[in-house]
Amino acid sequence: MTPIEHPLVRAYLDAVTRFTAALPDERRRELLADLREHIEVALADRDPVDEDAVRQVLNNLGRPQEIADAALDAEGGPRPEPESAGRTKLTLALAVLPAPMFLVPVLGPVLGLAAAIAVLVRVWKSPQWTRREKKQATLLLFSPVVAVPLVAAAFSVSSAGLTPINVLAVCLVGFSLPVLAAVRLARSAARLRTGALTV
Repeated sequence: MTPIEHPLVRAYLDAVTRFTAALPDERRRELLADLREHIEVALADRDPVDEDAVRQVLNNLGRPQEIADAALDAEGGPRPEPESAGRTKLTLALAVLPAPMFLVPVLGPVLGLAAAIAVLVRVWKSPQWTRREKKQATLLLFSPVVAVPLVAAAFSVSSAGLTPINVLAVCLVGFSLPVLAAVRLARSAARLRTGALTV
């Protein structure tokens, strides 16, 4: 068993990963790589199965929350805080609502646009997502406005034309992008909530 494979080390690194959910992915990877390297070097001349030695090295590093706090402080900007699960679920439900609403004749597009604006207001006011996550969600939520007409135009000029199957594919594109936004936001919120619960 290598030092990194030790259950205590895995649990420690998993905790750091959860607590640093707000960090940019690249910065989090760098931090975890530095920690792995430090642990491997510190345990290189010891028996990696020796639990006391592993605990001592991890204690010397500091608690995962302390390491995450230092990394977040160095990164700057407001620190995300989890909000209630119910509020998050409502926001995520609103995120996937606009796409099917656009399929409803007459009032559908108006209601879909209203739902999209409502979810963006909720996302941007929420303290649990970083600015980068909010920008990505905005892009994904409004990308169907551009993507759907482009895909429909591509199908209409193709040799097959805009067949029922192609119309279904266009609708799938329009629906999948907001769903992707909701999935990414849900994962981020879950990581943050898990980290907060284990403090």
